Amino acid sequence: MAKKVETPKRGNGRGTVRRLPSGRWQWRATVELQNGEILRAAGTVDTKTEAEEALSRARTDAGRGQFNVTHSTTLEQYVRAWHELRQDAQAAKYTHGQKSLIETHIIPGLGKRRLSSITPRDLEAFYAGLQHQDKRREDTLGKPLGDSMRRQIHNLLHQVFAEAVRHGDLSRNPADVARPRYTRAAAQDETAKAWTEEEAGKFYAVAREDRRGVAFCFMLSTGIRIGEALGLRWENVELEAGRIHIKEALVSLGGKAHRTTPKTARSRRSMTIDGDALTILREMPERVALDKEAQGGHYVGSEAVFTSARGLPILPDNVYKLMRRLCLEAGVPYKGTHVLRHSFISIQGQHGQALEVISAHVGHARASFTQDRYRTVFDKERAALTLNFAPLTKDSERTP
Repeated sequence: MAKKVETPKRGNGRGTVRRLPSGRWQWRATVELQNGEILRAAGTVDTKTEAEEALSRARTDAGRGQFNVTHSTTLEQYVRAWHELRQDAQAAKYTHGQKSLIETHIIPGLGKRRLSSITPRDLEAFYAGLQHQDKRREDTLGKPLGDSMRRQIHNLLHQVFAEAVRHGDLSRNPADVARPRYTRAAAQDETAKAWTEEEAGKFYAVAREDRRGVAFCFMLSTGIRIGEALGLRWENVELEAGRIHIKEALVSLGGKAHRTTPKTARSRRSMTIDGDALTILREMPERVALDKEAQGGHYVGSEAVFTSARGLPILPDNVYKLMRRLCLEAGVPYKGTHVLRHSFISIQGQHGQALEVISAHVGHARASFTQDRYRTVFDKERAALTLNFAPLTKDSERTP
């Protein structure tokens, strides 16, 4: 006759502890995270006391915004809890991007797998099968995901597994070994991400004459990010001293403006500006006066430096059409708005500015990142680099 399973009764939502036929004890808990998400956790231990303690820890961790990991915990459960705990300490745009990667790719691909069962081979197979999922983009839907997106997904998973290792939930990080394989097309892609000096000059001349385009000129002159430029407020500008203070960024989340902290800790910085960049700032009050006159009662106004015709902050999502038009008028290739930052960094490097100085100026965490991801070496820089030994050997005599 089978041994009866002993299940002590407890109140609703408090979980259960029961003795299994094997003599071991199983605990189960349904916990609610701080965002309202319901997660289920369970485990098997040797004694009733250990089961009670495990159940209590699960409930306590949930109350603190933590999550108790068991042998049956899935990657979906873990990554959701992991992301929930970190979103308040991260820039809103970065958090939004992480959530998109988690919901669109990671959970559908690996979410049901137990956290402890995922191997480096599993990750490599997952990376290889990644595809575009945005149904609004019929031209890319179902096609292999680009190398940059694969790398972002890998970096996110590496952070997740590293956290599990640090807390003792995993013995090793499978993402230490697994890597997304770069495609042949990417390896052969030699398209420069920056404009040459000549191209940048052509764009600057055209954009400088456009009421909204001057924001692009300011970005090209200073190297700041689009969110930092559009999020700049007059309270963070010292016109007389020629100083600006990057304390926040304007981002688009769900089509709505959202002010957030700069992207990284080093992104929060101050910089001295001069030349035409300072002239642009000094001209803005006069431009605002013209907008007020033109708009009349429709003018709203704001504290933003760069504004729409009605004086409202400009959403980053709303500048790409203008950027395309200005590039077409200037006769330069359209490469998105980030080309302004790439070009600033690369042209400064071309003129001999120290890389660590450029990196600190643009708010990067490491000079190596600036070098690897942003610095384009132009053909002009590589011209005439052949070593000529003739002058060094002209006086030497060859002996038989």
